Amino acid sequence: MKKSPIKALAVAASLVVSLALASCGSPSAGQGTETSAGTQGKKVTLLTVAQSCDYCAKHTEEFKRIAAEAGLDLTVIVNNFNAAEQAQQVNQVISTDPDAVVVWPADATAIIPSLVRLKRADIPVVVANSYPQTKDKSLWTAYTGPNDIANGEQAALAMIEGFKEKGYGDQGNVVALLGPLGTPPSIDRLKGFEDTLAEKAPGIKVIGTQPGNWDQTTSTSASAALFTQYGGKDLKGMYSEADNMLAGALVAADRAGIDAQKMVMVGHNCSIEGYTNIGAGDQYATVLQSPIEDGSLAANTVINILEDKPVEKDNFLVPRSIDKTNLSECDAAVGK
Repeated sequence: MKKSPIKALAVAASLVVSLALASCGSPSAGQGTETSAGTQGKKVTLLTVAQSCDYCAKHTEEFKRIAAEAGLDLTVIVNNFNAAEQAQQVNQVISTDPDAVVVWPADATAIIPSLVRLKRADIPVVVANSYPQTKDKSLWTAYTGPNDIANGEQAALAMIEGFKEKGYGDQGNVVALLGPLGTPPSIDRLKGFEDTLAEKAPGIKVIGTQPGNWDQTTSTSASAALFTQYGGKDLKGMYSEADNMLAGALVAADRAGIDAQKMVMVGHNCSIEGYTNIGAGDQYATVLQSPIEDGSLAANTVINILEDKPVEKDNFLVPRSIDKTNLSECDAAVGK
């Protein structure tokens, strides 16, 4: 794909963590994409989010691994879920005239003007992990990552099963720990979760939410506030949009004298925290979303675009509910 010529300027060092990767490689594992001379030396920029987020870091590492195999000239730019900073980063990336851009939006809506600018610059764009909140799909070449509404739906089905298993029937209250407010995963997971409960088990209601911001320490404090406010109101479950946040909730529950094993605790991602807590019986279920699969899907999709191969507009990971009966399905995601 050709782009209109744009003079390249240096990317501001304060905004950029870059890594030039160049080596010939074999087909990338799991996706069947064959690398070729068509990708050797191609300039790709990955605009991603905070690497203090374990999932985000693993996504980046897998992307970098596959980029190296394909011989891409890769630049990685990171921000801490700061939409204004990401907009500045996009402007600087456009000035470098890359062959393609992969962007993990810091904010579902704020990313739209940046996508418009990338389209005007005729730069192929893969939006990774977080779906933009717009109906104009012409603003990107392909999306790769989770369908977070479907993820929320799976979490709700797990919550319903957990209520049944613990003898609660289909009545009771739950609280929810959310990701950073305004981010696509946070918005869509909660929507899928609440809509599915309303349809299939309307007696199970979400009565309170707090942002945990994908951080365990923040989530411990947020959960303490939820337990203080709602702990005495027929509270039978908690949904967390990430397993590491639910680990913080378990700390808060213990401090509040709440027996987590009597609650239906449902998380997300099947990270090592969820894997461990399900095995110990402290967490009922999670929804598998592997950062390895996610990063691989993004990398292989941009490689296909650079090789002028056809790609789907939407490339979704398939969510799977995980509990103690099928925990081994998470082995690869947690490096077992």
